Order: sequence, then C-alpha cells, then structure tokens
Amino acid sequence: MNNEALKILVVVKESADNTWVEKILQACDEQNYQLKSVQQLQEAVDIYCQDSYDVLLFDYSSQASQDLDSIRLLQQRTPQLPIVVLAREDNPELAIELMHQGVQDYLVTGNLEPQILARSLRYAIARQRQQFELRQQALMKQMLDRIRNSIDLEAILQTTATVIQQFFASERVLIYRCAGAGLPETTIVSQSADAQFDREAIEQFIGAVNYPSLHAILSESTSVQIVEDTLENPRGELQVIEPQLVRSYSILPIWLSKSFDYAHDNFTLAEIARAAKEQEKPKLWGMLVAYNTKEPRRWQAWEIGFLQRLTTQVTIAIEQSQLCCELQVANQKLQKLAILDGLTGIANRRYFDLVLDKEWQRLAREQQHFSLILCDIDYFKVYNDTYGHQQGDRCLQKVAQILQQSTRRPADLVARYGGEEFALILPNTNAPGALFLAHQIVRYLAGKKIPHKHSPVSNFVTLSLGITTKIPDSKQPSSTIIEVADNLLYKAKRAGRNQVAVDNWLIASEAPENQ
Repeated sequence: MNNEALKILVVVKESADNTWVEKILQACDEQNYQLKSVQQLQEAVDIYCQDSYDVLLFDYSSQASQDLDSIRLLQQRTPQLPIVVLAREDNPELAIELMHQGVQDYLVTGNLEPQILARSLRYAIARQRQQFELRQQALMKQMLDRIRNSIDLEAILQTTATVIQQFFASERVLIYRCAGAGLPETTIVSQSADAQFDREAIEQFIGAVNYPSLHAILSESTSVQIVEDTLENPRGELQVIEPQLVRSYSILPIWLSKSFDYAHDNFTLAEIARAAKEQEKPKLWGMLVAYNTKEPRRWQAWEIGFLQRLTTQVTIAIEQSQLCCELQVANQKLQKLAILDGLTGIANRRYFDLVLDKEWQRLAREQQHFSLILCDIDYFKVYNDTYGHQQGDRCLQKVAQILQQSTRRPADLVARYGGEEFALILPNTNAPGALFLAHQIVRYLAGKKIPHKHSPVSNFVTLSLGITTKIPDSKQPSSTIIEVADNLLYKAKRAGRNQVAVDNWLIASEAPENQ
C-alpha cells in the first residue's frame, strides 16, 4: 500500500453523495486518500489555485448542458488536473462527449465497487500525466523546429509566450529584454495576446524588475523565482508589485554565455580581450514572466521543469539570432571589401566590370542609352613626385569624393578604374546628359583648388575625360563601350590634357585661374 495520501478534490451537489464517496474509498485498502469536498465549481477552482490536488471527482447531475459547460471551464482553468466524472446513469454518447472535453473516465455510481473507483483514479492521474508529457514533447519539438528553421527571433518569442499562456492556463506571459549594456531601459520583446490590455500591471513590472534589481534577486544558479500568492508574501523579492494588480508570478531568467558585440570597428584589441574574458561569465539577457492578476497560482514541479527546458530553448534561439546578426554584419563587411576600393571607398574595378556587363545587357533589352565616362588625373606622377605618395593618396580620395557627389541617381556608379583613373557608369543617360555631368565634375574639381604647382596645364589638379554614349547591342560585349571611352580619353590627353573628348568632339575644360 502506498503510504502517501492521494489528494482528491470532490465537487458534489449533495452532502450525502460526498459521504458515499468517502465510504467507498475507505473500503479500498490499496491507497490512503485525502478528500476535500465542495459544492460549486468555482470553489474547486479557487481551492486548486491555493493548493495542489492529484485528481478531481465531478458529480455530473441531470442538468447535462450546464455541467458540460462547467467541465469546459474547469479544463480551461486547470488543464493539468485529471477529471473523473460520477454519473447516475449509463449514457455512452455523453461519456464520449465528456472524453472529447478531456475527462479521463466516466463512472456510473449505481454498482460502483471501491476497487474500480480506486483504479480509475490512479489510471486517470497516469493518463493525464502521460498526455501532458506528450504535449510537452510536441511543444518542445515545435520550438526546436522553429529555432532550427527560422532566424526570426521575434516570432519565436511570440510563439513561446502564447504557448506558455495556453498550455499552463496562465493569465499573462511576458518576455523582457532587460536594461543593461547599451540599453537605457527594460523593454518588452514579446507578450501573450491578452497582456496588452493589462498596461498598469506591466508598467509596474517594468518599474520593479530593472537590471540592477534582477541581478540582486537572481543569481546565475537561480533557475526560477516564484511567488504563488502576493497576499501571503506581500514583502516578496519584488516589493513594488502591488497584490491588487499582480496576485502571483514566476520569473525565469535568461542567461547568455555571449553578450559582447564584435561588429563595431571602434573596439581596440585590449577592449576585445577584456570582453572575451568577461564572456566566461554568463550575462543576464532578460527574463520570462508568467503571472496572474486575480488568482494565486500553485506550480507543479513538472510544470516548472518544463518551463525551465522551454527557457533553455529560448536562450538557444536568442544566441542563434545574435550569431546570425553578427554573421550578417561580417558578411556585409566582406561584401564591402569585395566591391569597394580600399583607398577611395568607391567601387573597385571588379565591381565595375560586374555592373557594366549587367547594365549593358539590361539596356540592350530595353534599347536605352548607356553612357560611360573615363577620366584620368592629369600629370599624377608629377603630383606624387612633388608632394609625396601620402599626399597623392589624399588627392585620389578627394577626386573620388567629387565624382561620387556629382552623381545623383542610385543606378549611377563611380569606380576606381586603376591607378589615377576613374570611371562612371551612367545607365539611361544620353550624350547631352553625360556631357552635362562631365562639366559639373570639372567645375566641382576646379572649385576645390587642389594645388598642383608643377602641372604643365594648371596650378591646380585637373582631369582629362573621355565620354561615349551608345544603345547597347546584345551581340556585342560590354567591353565595346570601354574601348571607345578609353580611346577618347587618350585623345583628350594627346590634345594637351585638361580636355573633355566626346565621340567626335574635343572640348577644353574650365580650369581655375593660375595663382
């Protein structure tokens, strides 16, 4: 015989029925029983919220529709409590309907034997726990699949909050991102659907569970903080929470093993080394809170264990999301390194070739104008010999900036073609438009007055430009337009430099007066 008493909550309409239940259980010597009898369903719910019970016996009266609604409500409020129905008549259809509502057994009281009732109670408890274990496994698999197949952290957290609220019949579930490094205040990152209507209680939680207070009440070894009834524990850990707003709550901290962001460029090696050492200690990312505003909540050990496992999966999702963000930042940096010129910060030759071919094919299909400008800094070797290579690099950067500022449309591309030579890809731009842009570049450069005292054409830095415009032919390679623009550029150089060559035209550039 099991010496531990089985706690039974009995809902009976008549006191005589309660006496009958006590007598029939006493006649069974296989188990000790502890009974608590009430006459109303709401009393049973209130008592269950204050104390845990193993099983509920429900006296099903002739008012079938009313009792059926009561059982539905009971299942919603206490889904983990197994229910055994006692009925006065054998009704297979009703029994099936009750089973669909989650009732574990349907017993007819007429010839009920003690051993049958005792066995039914034990089996009901075992089946209910097995069903919950299966649901736990299904929910855990759902979470694992979502974490593995998605990097949408917001959706994962929202699913978690909703699952906890529904599965454990908790009134509210919130997931907080705690204030800490770089965060000005505690923020809600996810909440169950009903939580938005409870702003006053939420604001009290935010005010109470700030980052320092959480560190004070939650150590790294703490897995859960539970207050089952704030009226019984009015001066709990979170004293700001008022019992009339929050009756019970549980807090599960979310500890991350990694919290340092390497994505920023301004961290020194010493700072990274210190941060790496700090990562050996878990950091408090936030917390998962389940709470009730009206009633106390008695948590079963297996419920807390499942919440802890669920929180572990949330932690994995957060760490995975942070890793994905870091990888995205790193990939963006690598992409920039692959397409940008390291000195000037504009597109490099490799990216220029890719865009040129892509735009050539597109405009060939659309039969639209394609303009290309090649330009070269005049007597740049002389500039380097005069001012030094560091100053020469600065000159290249200034010219690149002028070219970049001259273009207005997103499709236009400015690239360093090689050495002191630059190129501008101008899709959907006709010859007058390209010539206008070239003159604008010359004027911008002249206005900068970058000194070049040993230049034969000016005391300031100047450009020679070759401009060509074509409607691309898909049968010809994109290099066709480069050859034409390159020939025009050399034509401008042979003409004395500081010139703009446009197909059959040669135009002298406007240079600032020599000083």
